[in-house]
Amino acid sequence: MAGNNRSTERLVNVLVCIGAAVVIFGAWAKILHKSFADVMLTVGLLTEASIFLAYAFLPPPGGEMKEIAEAFKGGAVSGGNPALASMDKMLQDAAINPANLQKLSENFSKFGLTVEKMSDIADITSVTGDYTAKTKAAAQALDTVKEAYLNAAGTAKTFGEASESTKQFHDQVQTLTKNLSSLNTIYELELQDTNNHLKAMNGFYSNLVQASQSMQGSVEDAKKTQEQISLLAKNLGSLNNVYGNMLSAMQGR
Repeated sequence: MAGNNRSTERLVNVLVCIGAAVVIFGAWAKILHKSFADVMLTVGLLTEASIFLAYAFLPPPGGEMKEIAEAFKGGAVSGGNPALASMDKMLQDAAINPANLQKLSENFSKFGLTVEKMSDIADITSVTGDYTAKTKAAAQALDTVKEAYLNAAGTAKTFGEASESTKQFHDQVQTLTKNLSSLNTIYELELQDTNNHLKAMNGFYSNLVQASQSMQGSVEDAKKTQEQISLLAKNLGSLNNVYGNMLSAMQGR
């Protein structure tokens, strides 16, 4: 019966250690924000809860000590030597000594502290998650500010280029305005000359019309005019002959 109790306690001790290891591993994964952290932490805590539930139905430890006490009593009645030998053998088989008992007590105390600090670890992971989220939000805000600054710089550069282009366009417009002004002046001068020519031609045609009307006024005046023209033609012919002879004489020299 004592052997079964020892085997059960060893099995429970192994399960307690495994469950604690799973809980610690899950807490580590939760702190580092691993994807499987929640699953591991849940499995570990459920394992520990199952172990503590099993402890409720296990017989309290100390059966070996009861047997040892009975052995002491039997040894005292019968003289003590066989009982002491049996007790020593039992203690050696069970590996029960003050050091192991003290170590077992310390392990249970450490496990109790570990379970108590699970809530603190959960709080730490929550705070760490909030800090990570805020850090990501701050990084995104910095990226947004960076993009806004780059856009502003590009816009300023575009404005500078547009200002330079506007200045060049203004210069070209001024040059075009000067050229148009010069063309307008030339056009006005040409138009003025054309008007003067038109006025002169109008005056000439007016005089010609008046002369024609005067010539048509009387036949006598027309005849006289024709006679004068014929006489003028003769005189011009004579003058031309004289002038031709003078040229011939001058060339002959």
